Amino acid sequence: MTALIPAALFPLLVSGCLGGSPEAAGEPDDEQTPHGYVEGAEETAEPQSRLVLADTDTGQVHLLDLITEEVSELGEVPGVDGITGDGRFAYLHSSGDGTTNVFDSGVWTVDHGDHNHYYRTGSAHVGSLDLTASPYVVTDTALTSVNGGEGGSLVLERSELEDGSVTSADALPDEGAAAYPYKGVLVTVDSSEGTVRSTERDGTAAESLGESCTDPDSAALTRRGLVIGCMEGTLHVTEQDDTLEAEILPHPGEDRSGAFHHRPGSAVLATLPAEDTLWVLDLAESEWREFEQPGAVAATAVGEEAPVLVLTEDGTLRSLDHETGEEEASTALLDVVDTEHPPTIQADASRAYVSDPESGVVHEIDYNDDLRVARTLDPGIAPHLMVETGR
Repeated sequence: MTALIPAALFPLLVSGCLGGSPEAAGEPDDEQTPHGYVEGAEETAEPQSRLVLADTDTGQVHLLDLITEEVSELGEVPGVDGITGDGRFAYLHSSGDGTTNVFDSGVWTVDHGDHNHYYRTGSAHVGSLDLTASPYVVTDTALTSVNGGEGGSLVLERSELEDGSVTSADALPDEGAAAYPYKGVLVTVDSSEGTVRSTERDGTAAESLGESCTDPDSAALTRRGLVIGCMEGTLHVTEQDDTLEAEILPHPGEDRSGAFHHRPGSAVLATLPAEDTLWVLDLAESEWREFEQPGAVAATAVGEEAPVLVLTEDGTLRSLDHETGEEEASTALLDVVDTEHPPTIQADASRAYVSDPESGVVHEIDYNDDLRVARTLDPGIAPHLMVETGR
């Protein structure tokens, strides 16, 4: 198993500052900082959702504002073939040269538990990382871990990303460990033994969580804990009385789960582990469910009281009950689907977005209204890759 090189051990390829003047609120008038104030950002009354999209043929990266429908250019990433996001930043991977470019979409949400704050500022290219595999990302307010699925992580200072530069954090006791920020610590998985530990953010190894996670390959942060894909099953880490607890949730079949797809924070997750197969992880019940889904090429879960959305190779979008797998609605959406490079489904609290690279558009779907197409959006490029930010 090849480990990623920690960021502290190599020079960052690119680093830069946010370009232009952000739409910023001025310094607060009072000496006491107002609740929710973020220097250099404008606070808004509603989420400022945007899509970051990339054309794998040209490398062009565009930003689509879902409120105004305005499109702006973010830059170019030659050879781009993968994308992931963390609610604000988009990470665009080029496997040919082993790099990941980081872009700030300029919009994000801060969850304060009983209420949210919504912000917007300028968008820009932030910098570049050396990675050996397509990344997935887990983040909190202090640290961001970028994981390449090969047993190691790059841990970055979140505040530095927000200030427009890529800076590694000296936080890993084992340079080959996979690391995931959660509840004020790092959950780390030892690259050689698969031992799962709670690690302090200064790199001090703390207690073992009593489970083994061999070859971690995906992760997601939800309102019901952190989940990590392992050979043994899915590791579910939760907090009880300021103590972390971990358990392995067995897979429903012999395959591995692969990438988790879900609405940000959702405690229901979907994966497509094998041909014609859909798995749904329900963390409220701590169990996986397996459903036969012929021709499925993309999927995402919306939430505990919401459907799982599945796109099949004939271009049909389907809404399924996440408990039973029963189809609740369907619509013929795409004329052509490239099954080798399938479209993407992104979902938020009210809408889903389905990329349509062959037609050069993105379909906005009201999944609570029988999959009605609410808008057809033109991002100005073929949207082969897509993530939603601002939520």
